[in-house]
Amino acid sequence: MNRSLHRAALLLIASSTLAAQTSTAPKPSLFTASDAIWSAVFLGGSVALSTADVRITRWMLARHNDSRDAVARNISRAQEGTLTVGNLALFGVARLAKWPNVADITFHAAEAVVVGSVASQVIRGPLGRARPYESKYTDQYDFHWFQGFTNFKYRAFPSIHTASAFGVATVYTLEAQRRSHKAAWIVGPIAYGLAAAPGISRLYQGQHWASDILSGAFMGTLAGAKIVRYNHVVNRHNRVNRFFLGDANIQTGFSATGASFSFTF
Repeated sequence: MNRSLHRAALLLIASSTLAAQTSTAPKPSLFTASDAIWSAVFLGGSVALSTADVRITRWMLARHNDSRDAVARNISRAQEGTLTVGNLALFGVARLAKWPNVADITFHAAEAVVVGSVASQVIRGPLGRARPYESKYTDQYDFHWFQGFTNFKYRAFPSIHTASAFGVATVYTLEAQRRSHKAAWIVGPIAYGLAAAPGISRLYQGQHWASDILSGAFMGTLAGAKIVRYNHVVNRHNRVNRFFLGDANIQTGFSATGASFSFTF
């Protein structure tokens, strides 16, 4: 009997110690040291690439023709608005059809577009970098400080088109990786290949310098990675997730006589 009590006491002490360690364990942080390193790398890369901006833009201008112009116009329609609405529409369909994985991915993709776009605007508003056509394609260092908030032609750096597309590509790739590493090797190349198209089209149209595209790609990738990390590592049960992705909030029903839909706040 004494031996049993002794074992029970040891078990209780061990359990209490484990619980204390668990409660005091630090929560994962949203940003890491590697984020600062990669930010510095891409900032340096954008500055280095800017030295070739004029040459790249003139090379693009020399290849204009009517058919390419039409393709570029159509591709450039994939921007922050269409990507946000498109992913939210897919999210709505997935919720009604009860496809939780699709709903999770598309909702977080829409979040990445919003975060990447806002962060990019916070940078290019004060910076006021002139678009290539405004500087006659000759001066990539034409800045108009703080005019980017009010004047469209001074919103070149970084490219929000590119940030939005790369934000979606990053979420799709990382969410696929969470479910299957093999799937990520399929989704990643396709998603990032498509994400590069809007930025290239804007470069072709003279709306952005090449360094704007590189910086926008990084901004979108960072935004997408942080959205996935926050929602699946740092704070999986945050209020936004519970509200939009919780099972109790949306109920649907289908029968031979009709369909029903309810949304609970």
